[in-house]
Amino acid sequence: MTQLKLKENLLVTLKCGSAITKVHVLKSRETSSSQTWLELSSPAMDALKIPDNATLLIKPESPRVFRMGPVIGVLTFAGHVPNALKFYKAYARAARNCGMLYVFKGKSIDVQNQVIEGYYYSNRENRWIEASFPFPDAVIDKCYPNAYISHARLEKIIGKNKIFNKKTMIDKIDFRNALVNDPVLKTHLPKTDAFTDASQLTSMLKTFGEVFLKPLNGMKGLGIVTIKPARPGLSGTLECTYANHDQNISILINSPDEIHNILLKAAGRKRPYLIQQGIKRMEYKGGPFSIRSWAMKNGSGQWVIPGMFAKGSFGNSFLTNFTAGASLIPLQELLAYLIPLVPYTKESFMNLLKEITLKSAEVLDKKFGPLGELGFDIVFDNYGKPWIIEANGNPGVIPIFIQKEYPLWPVLLYKYPVDYAAHLAGF
Repeated sequence: MTQLKLKENLLVTLKCGSAITKVHVLKSRETSSSQTWLELSSPAMDALKIPDNATLLIKPESPRVFRMGPVIGVLTFAGHVPNALKFYKAYARAARNCGMLYVFKGKSIDVQNQVIEGYYYSNRENRWIEASFPFPDAVIDKCYPNAYISHARLEKIIGKNKIFNKKTMIDKIDFRNALVNDPVLKTHLPKTDAFTDASQLTSMLKTFGEVFLKPLNGMKGLGIVTIKPARPGLSGTLECTYANHDQNISILINSPDEIHNILLKAAGRKRPYLIQQGIKRMEYKGGPFSIRSWAMKNGSGQWVIPGMFAKGSFGNSFLTNFTAGASLIPLQELLAYLIPLVPYTKESFMNLLKEITLKSAEVLDKKFGPLGELGFDIVFDNYGKPWIIEANGNPGVIPIFIQKEYPLWPVLLYKYPVDYAAHLAGF
């Protein structure tokens, strides 16, 4: 009471998220002089829609107005509420002693009454409990692609720049256009254009020897086709390869004009495509590999790298997606193989990866933000040069038990988003 300059029977205003109520200050007769907790009566908790056993911070906005929080909402797929709430338990635990976190879907947003139906995790009962909540101070968007209608409804109450990741599906053309103007990053980007005409195939094959055709908004490697000149003796001039579940399908064609039929087979339907320079990739154990470099914002709103991991096809595919059969590679093992082959020391190599990761995150955040987490897929040519292939705005949580270089990663994957949400909330 002394710290917040409160006096008994003083009428003050309490805010929690979008909820607001007036309360009288009463001094507990049982509280010792060393007590640092401020407790709320049940009617006050009901008015502010605060669940039992929540621990919130409190800060004065004016002598008689106080805000409690942070109140953090996690916006997710409709199918995850309530059927897949287990995926969000680690977020709830990260916020357990410094705020209130609940999970909700877009259809649960009630702008008129400023109420959202959702679920919070009760540590006492060890289960998710459904309840009504105030609009949050900040939102972690875990939808892919983003639920922009939900964003608009939320922002009517919470204001702008309180939702991240503001854009989770960053298509490969937007990605390239955002980064290509940076003098450092442009040297690590393969040539990429929207694919509109088969003549582009002829031109890029002549320049690069191999090209990739990729769905503009593809994911998990689905629909990707690689094209290169057919080997001598085969009955065709071009060899086209795409992944179908866990096997590669190769088809020979005689003219670039036939490529549209291949794209229909690979994608399963007509989709917009891009054409991208093929990189003569360095291989590991008989197949290509890539490194996923993770960037996240911390509680100060600064980009940091909690970890990286490597994955490779081991000769089973031309892709390094898990859905195409790729497997994790222990990072120490890959670096031991890689460093003798590249013109870098281990330290300078890792510093280069960190530099292009953090710089890319800053550029994309400025263009599409607020963003809070990004996964960058990086491949290497035969000279060891890193090439940034794409960014994932909602990278899936990857098993990282073999990454000894980043022992805190399993915790930071959940702590950083909660800390950044608290930062956006003003706590």
